[in-house]
Amino acid sequence: MNYFETNLEEISRSIQLLAQIFEYQVFELQVEEKDENQTGYVPYMMNDAIECYLSFHGLRISGKYDKDYEGEMWAQLEEREGRYGLIVHQGEESVFTMWFDEIMEHTNCYRYHEIGHFWRDGAEQWRQLVYMIGTIREKYRFLGEEVCNDQEMEIMSLIEFAPFYYYFPINEDPEEWYDKTEEGLECMRNLAMQAGDKDYLKWIDKYEKHPTKRMEMTLAKKLQDPKRQDLYELICEKVCNASDPYPARNYGERIDQKIQRYREQVDKKLKEQGFTGTYPQYESEHLSVCVTEEHPFTILESEDFKFKIQLMISECREKHPRKNAGFFKGYQRKGKIKRLDF
Repeated sequence: MNYFETNLEEISRSIQLLAQIFEYQVFELQVEEKDENQTGYVPYMMNDAIECYLSFHGLRISGKYDKDYEGEMWAQLEEREGRYGLIVHQGEESVFTMWFDEIMEHTNCYRYHEIGHFWRDGAEQWRQLVYMIGTIREKYRFLGEEVCNDQEMEIMSLIEFAPFYYYFPINEDPEEWYDKTEEGLECMRNLAMQAGDKDYLKWIDKYEKHPTKRMEMTLAKKLQDPKRQDLYELICEKVCNASDPYPARNYGERIDQKIQRYREQVDKKLKEQGFTGTYPQYESEHLSVCVTEEHPFTILESEDFKFKIQLMISECREKHPRKNAGFFKGYQRKGKIKRLDF
């Protein structure tokens, strides 16, 4: 089925994105009214690394948009007397039209290496990295190289290394999201070489010769071995370097100051408990804490999603515990996630 049609002779990038929104069946509309003028907003791609959406200016809607509708939708875009009309069908029974003067694309990239979502237990240090690199891959897939820097392009194919995406952060089959590729294997091989991890390099060679499901599981489990600490820290460093050039989200002075106060409270509380360090990384004799955050979008966010802080608490009986060392499997190693309420 063709979900989008238009009679326009010139197709702008914004309209191309609009067509894809209907092809992917992800159309959602939010309307903002100010001084009796309406503006419509439709998200194209919203994740921790990027916010891309369309705005419709001079908006007037005839008919009724059902925001709770979950079935198929299709649309026709027409131009009449200098205005555009987007005729949207929500199934066979319901139709509404968005009349507007102008459609604009908004694309903003943001830092993401402070993010921590923990939907599944176990190996959270790897699940966090799989999430971040998967987020890079997602924005590249839909918006291309123009929204990715060189560092992101370098590490992005790691998400196509099956033993890595084994630590998928959500309860779904990762093979429905990612392919296994030679590029993914070579990316992990290069990283293991840079980390000086000769043991894991041998396992990668074995996996390349015998790419079975059993070998995938073996290499995935090997990632939880404390011997992978150097490799883990190298990947963390590369993700941080890729993310760091982007700006933090700006929610306005009042909310930004509130978030900063939360961070200062965490810093004070941890130091009162005997930890040393600076936000977001702290340590004591056998414990280390990595502070992670969940950030709402700057626009088009659900009302119930708020800024959150969660601690990755790592216990390891080494004198100077390394980053998240307790999340690896081994004697006297423990890792847990603690959510803070403000």
